[in-house]
Amino acid sequence: MSEKCRITRLLLCVSLCLSACAQPELVNPAPLEEIKTNVEAGPPAPEPYKIGVGDEVEVKFYFAPELNDKMQVRPDGKISIMFAQDVQAAGQSPEQLSNAIKKALASHVKQLDLVVIVRNFGSQRVFIGGEVFKPGPVQIPAPETMLQVLTEAGWITPFAGPERIILVRRGADRKEKLYPVDVDKLLTGEDMTQNVMVQPGDFILVPPSDAVATDRWIDHNLRQIIPFNTSVGGYYTLSHGGLP
Repeated sequence: MSEKCRITRLLLCVSLCLSACAQPELVNPAPLEEIKTNVEAGPPAPEPYKIGVGDEVEVKFYFAPELNDKMQVRPDGKISIMFAQDVQAAGQSPEQLSNAIKKALASHVKQLDLVVIVRNFGSQRVFIGGEVFKPGPVQIPAPETMLQVLTEAGWITPFAGPERIILVRRGADRKEKLYPVDVDKLLTGEDMTQNVMVQPGDFILVPPSDAVATDRWIDHNLRQIIPFNTSVGGYYTLSHGGLP
């Protein structure tokens, strides 16, 4: 096979890879209006905190300090303390859990003055991945917006395509929906309602730009077999300018 034919075939491969590496269209994305924040009204008034799986709670007894204990809410949503096994904690406010413990210990302890304190909000996390400087879980013990979470993740990298950030959220029906968020419009002030409030359990994906994704694909698949140095720009030059 001549060198010219070989390069032509490589160009065909690159042409296919460019279309394959382009940002995929979301299938049936959910309308962002479902979760957009009313900028004028501001965030909703806070409700009593509900303890979640992974939270660390401390139970302190005023007149029976020997019963004081600190524990993490188990995956089944329950905790266990002396004289009270399997007390439901997840989904309860600290006051509700305090009352549940009092009821469970009523026959064992005379003076049941106690308080439940949430020491660590392990259940209040969102997860962010892709083109951010610090991917991974981000704790949100208080309500936070998309911009706040991106800031805590070290912000998006120069390789990101910020107009294509995707928010994945599981609804009450336990099904996940994909919400495209255009952060470019948010940063320019064109559409501040893109700054949605995130919720514990949300997953935020910051994909790379099309050019970066294509370049990485070429790096991984083609550059090792091509005998000369090249780049995405070089391929475009060859494909548009023709072969000598």
